[in-house]
Amino acid sequence: MGDAVGTPEHSLAEIPAGQRVTITGYRGGRMLRARLLSMGLNLGREVEVIQNNHGLIIIGVNGSRVALGRGITRKILAVPVVPLLVHQQAG
Repeated sequence: MGDAVGTPEHSLAEIPAGQRVTITGYRGGRMLRARLLSMGLNLGREVEVIQNNHGLIIIGVNGSRVALGRGITRKILAVPVVPLLVHQQAG
């Protein structure tokens, strides 16, 4: 699945550090969704991947940092945030 523009979804585990993404879905059941929602990781939420190495993945969400294990981040689907292009007039 992807968004209307055709940007492919990736699991949060695949996103490199420094990238901002929008959460688009979950690969899990009701309990996983409830747990993620309690951390503020709801659909449409924009988060920043602060650290992504072989262990924990640390994300910035709503002014806080959240550490997640690799297993749970494989179940969170996201698309990169594309910055708006600002057109400058020459002259």
